[in-house]
Amino acid sequence: MTRKSIKDISLVLGSGGARGLAHIGAIRVLEAHGLQIRSLAGSSMGALIAGFYAAGKLDDYEAWVRELTEFNVLRFLDIAWGGSGMLKGDMLMGTLKDFIGDHRIEDLPIPLTIVATDVRARKEVWINEGSLFDAIRATIAVPTVFTPHLIKGRQLLDGGILNPVPIAPTLQDTTDAIIAVSVSGEPKKLKPPSQQVKTADKPERQRSVYRKHIDQFIDNLQDRLGLNGKDEDTEQLSLADAAMLSIDTMEASIARCKLAAYPPDLLIEVPINTCGAHEFYRAREVIAAGEYWTEQALVRFNGED
Repeated sequence: MTRKSIKDISLVLGSGGARGLAHIGAIRVLEAHGLQIRSLAGSSMGALIAGFYAAGKLDDYEAWVRELTEFNVLRFLDIAWGGSGMLKGDMLMGTLKDFIGDHRIEDLPIPLTIVATDVRARKEVWINEGSLFDAIRATIAVPTVFTPHLIKGRQLLDGGILNPVPIAPTLQDTTDAIIAVSVSGEPKKLKPPSQQVKTADKPERQRSVYRKHIDQFIDNLQDRLGLNGKDEDTEQLSLADAAMLSIDTMEASIARCKLAAYPPDLLIEVPINTCGAHEFYRAREVIAAGEYWTEQALVRFNGED
């Protein structure tokens, strides 16, 4: 099977905090290549992007997140004094709810499964009905960061705890292919722009748009991807950094196991060192990263040089 024989796809979007903004870029490129998303599944940030897309609100969310600054992000950090998470997330969740409105998952035009984790029962939970906002609130409840969210008597946390890239909910779909986007790929350093691969069959105007994004992405991240000249082993980790890096490491390891057990037809991997899980103020760069790595995956999948 080649990309040219695929039209309808099931799209699986993985967890990864701010790196999940790369899913926006991935969706833009997949659509530009004529692929139609007929089914969605996601964990954590991947579920948020999938939910916004299914509800027709992704453009609004993208416009908002592209304008976030580091100061804006800090404004959303409302401390939870006591309880099971450092942050209540009320300010952030209120903003997200304003964006997404009042949607029920079963009424969305695209079938959607959101994966969360019931830590008391020690198992993953697939949510495909009920309030879309509630499901998103549950699956983005990062342990120790956000407080759990109660749905049908269950206290639910981040779906990435047990299933960072949830392929299984899409296995019964009748689409042409399952495409998964993992934002926990191996760390990488980009090649110089002169060595970048071009897509031969892309219209010239469209190619120039993506070339602009890719060049900007390279300019901004060349020194931050891969080796950046710092000896990370000598840097003192804060408690928050240690917690987030531990979660990143855990989810990356689980994602590799899940993908080995349920390999998609096409796997798009965004390097784990693209940005920190909390760096939502780098949305423009991360979205461009999603575009870049999706283009590269499609080139390889279609056997182009």
